Amino acid sequence: MQKGRSTTVASQAILECYQNFHDPKYLELDPLLIIRAYLGKREAEEIALIGALFAFGAVAQIQKSLHLAISRTAGIDLYHPQVDEKKAAVLLFDALKGFRHRIYVDRDLVILKLLYRRSVLKFGTLENHFLAHHQSTDETIEKGLAGLIADWRQWVEEIEFKPGAHFGHMLNSPVQKSACKRWVMFLKWMVRKDDGMDLGLWKNPAIRADQLVIPIDTHLYKISRSLRLTRRKTVNWLTALEVTRSLKKIDANDPTRFDFSLCRIGMLKYRKRI
Repeated sequence: MQKGRSTTVASQAILECYQNFHDPKYLELDPLLIIRAYLGKREAEEIALIGALFAFGAVAQIQKSLHLAISRTAGIDLYHPQVDEKKAAVLLFDALKGFRHRIYVDRDLVILKLLYRRSVLKFGTLENHFLAHHQSTDETIEKGLAGLIADWRQWVEEIEFKPGAHFGHMLNSPVQKSACKRWVMFLKWMVRKDDGMDLGLWKNPAIRADQLVIPIDTHLYKISRSLRLTRRKTVNWLTALEVTRSLKKIDANDPTRFDFSLCRIGMLKYRKRI
């Protein structure tokens, strides 16, 4: 973030926008509206992951696809002692036949759920899987996310059938310098305390809000450029880190709390002031 008057004006705009828009009443057009209905249930973590990875395109379609993914697989116990991975795949294929969400097809969702199942069986939860690669001393969640994604990429190769042509889009990694927007958004939902918006499902103190990275896409990148949060020319992992570090100058302990409201800053008059 540049110094001087522009920094002060940008900070004021970000804080004012947060006060105006970081409010559950604006969740109507957000996958979190559906996901929050499952808080306290065993499947909440998995539903949040699917919701995050489906979060591109029209919000109405995201919500519709998430509802469909949940309803079609409801009642299937993938963790029953008599259900191995092959049986789990058969059950999921039967339930999800013909499913589609934009570039993803039924087999993509089947593989995603099988990967999640492997994490749960090996580590207990996806949180524990992430923490197997993360240290409390890390600056960010980069190593934890990269390690989890690397494991899943290896596991995909071990599964008997192949995913659709675009499944790799789900497993973008910081190693490839991807901004990993949907994964870091999922981590934000998990780690930040439940404030009526984010979910706060992960409780282990080894991962903290100050280690989170801002979920950045083209829309938020343009806003970040106008607010002088970054000077980088492309949207990638380094850009996400730069924007996050700029936001830490406003709140060092919880820089990603501004994510939801920043995405709505275009509705306000602030752009004329910066």
